Amino acid sequence: MQTRPTSHGQQTAMTPKLSLQLYLFVLHLTALATALSPREPAATPQTSPIPQSWRVVRNGRYNIVGCSDRDSYTLKYLLSSLRTFLQPAIEDADRAIINPSPAFTTFFHSPLVAANQVSKLLTDITTGRTAYPPSSAYMGGEVEDGNGIHPLRSGNPTFVCITEPGLELGTGGDDPDLDGYALCKDNPALVMDHFRGTQYINVCPQFFTIGLPALPPDGRCLGVSRILNRFRGSGALLSHVQVWVLLEEVVGYYMGGTKGKGTEDVGYHQGKGEGVTDVNECVRLGATKALRNEMSFVYYVASIHGQCTSFPDLSELKRRVLLSSNTDTIINTTSAIYSPPIHT
Repeated sequence: MQTRPTSHGQQTAMTPKLSLQLYLFVLHLTALATALSPREPAATPQTSPIPQSWRVVRNGRYNIVGCSDRDSYTLKYLLSSLRTFLQPAIEDADRAIINPSPAFTTFFHSPLVAANQVSKLLTDITTGRTAYPPSSAYMGGEVEDGNGIHPLRSGNPTFVCITEPGLELGTGGDDPDLDGYALCKDNPALVMDHFRGTQYINVCPQFFTIGLPALPPDGRCLGVSRILNRFRGSGALLSHVQVWVLLEEVVGYYMGGTKGKGTEDVGYHQGKGEGVTDVNECVRLGATKALRNEMSFVYYVASIHGQCTSFPDLSELKRRVLLSSNTDTIINTTSAIYSPPIHT
C-alpha cells in the first residue's frame, strides 16, 4: 500500500480503489498520446529491378551499372574503341550512294535504300543518342530525382552487369518476367543481350571470362569459297570479339527504340529485328530486312575495319550466295577457336 502527503503535511493511506483508478487514467492518456502522435509513413516495397544504390559509371551518354571497377573499365574501353572503329564505316556509308564499296553492297545491297539509314544509325551509336523516353517503369516513383532524370530511367543505353538473382530487366519490355540472372546462369554461352523494349543491355559475367578477345586483330577477314560463292564458315571467326558483340547489342537498342515524350527522333522504331546471325544468311537478306538485322551491321563494320576485299560475287542474280552446305562446314571446322558465345 502506497502513501501520499495531505495538504497539511500528514500521511494518509491511498486506498486500492483510488490507486486503480489513477493507473487506468494514466494508461488512457498514454494510449491517446500514442494515437495522436505523427507516424512515419509505411515503407514502400522496393520494386526496382535495379537497386538505386548500384554505382552508375558514365561513358558519354552510355550508362554502366553494377559493374566492378575492372569490368567498368573494360566496357568503357570497348565503347571508346567502338567509336573509333565506326568512323571509317560511317564515311563508307556516306560515299555509298555515289561509290558503294563491296562491303556495303554485300550486306546492304541498295545504297538508295540503305545508305542514309546505315550512316545515321552508326553515327547515333558514336554519340549514344537516346532512343527511349524517360521512364519510371523500371525504378518506381518519379522519373526525376533531386539531380534531374535518374540515369537508370533516362532512356539512354545502359549496360547492366548481372551479379545477383531477381533483376527482372525485361519489365516494361517484350518479356515482363525475364530474369536477367537466371538467363545468364541457364545459358553459359550467353554473354550479352539487349532486352528489347527497354534501355537495358544485360551483361553476363561470362562476357568477361569466356575468353573473347577485346578487339579484332588487324586485317581479320572472312575467307570466300569461289566454288560455292559464299563466305567460309558462319562468320564467328570475324564476329566473336568483345567489341563486335557490344556493337550488335547497341544496334539492337536502337532498332528496338520506342516513340514517346522525351525521345529524340532517331527514326528507327523497327520493332523486332530479323535475328539472322550466319554471315551467308545475312548476305541473302534484302536491303530492307538487312536494315532490321543487327548482325548485318556487325559484319559490315568488321569488314570495313579489316579492310577486307574478298566477298561473294553478287553481280548477277544467278550468283546469289548459296545456302549452308555440309562441305563448307567441314572445310571450316578446323578454324574454330572456341565454342561460339551467344549474344542475341
